[in-house]
Amino acid sequence: MPVFFKHVMAVLCWPARWVSWLTLPLIVTILVSVVLAKMGQNSLLAWDNPIPVLGRGLTVNSLFDVQWYIFALLVLFGGVWALRDDRHVSVDFLSLMMSPRQRLWVRMLGDLFFLLPFCVIIAWYGWNFAGVAWRTAEASTQGGLNSRWLIKAVVPLSFGMLALLGLTRAIGTAIQLAKGDLTEDIR
Repeated sequence: MPVFFKHVMAVLCWPARWVSWLTLPLIVTILVSVVLAKMGQNSLLAWDNPIPVLGRGLTVNSLFDVQWYIFALLVLFGGVWALRDDRHVSVDFLSLMMSPRQRLWVRMLGDLFFLLPFCVIIAWYGWNFAGVAWRTAEASTQGGLNSRWLIKAVVPLSFGMLALLGLTRAIGTAIQLAKGDLTEDIR
């Protein structure tokens, strides 16, 4: 894989690297919400003027929403990183019977004809999904977080990044095949 393509894919993985640090706050919010729910306490903090995303207070339901947001970020951006590092689900028993050249062809064609169209469809509908949440000021109905459009906007963003990574990987793989370089290391 040409070095330029490796650099592009590394840049596309930066959000996932940053978001991966949210695993620690995720664990803390789970622990705190379980303990507070067990104690029968719902409201943690309250204030008079609404704050963007938080609204008028911080509740156990807010913590549940934070957990949902963090998990969504981990999955959506982590998918880009997983694809780059070839840690995604694959059909290994078929792959083991293929030559390195065949595996590269399958990877390139899979990226172009399966991954890219899927990502474009999800990004297209995700854009509308986030737009509806923005226009309707969608918020938690259970006293959780406001501004659901923020997390919903990550769907088209992350699938756009996944599509860009798939396209970059497909072009890099095509160059590899043209040069006769049959190594599969893409990182």
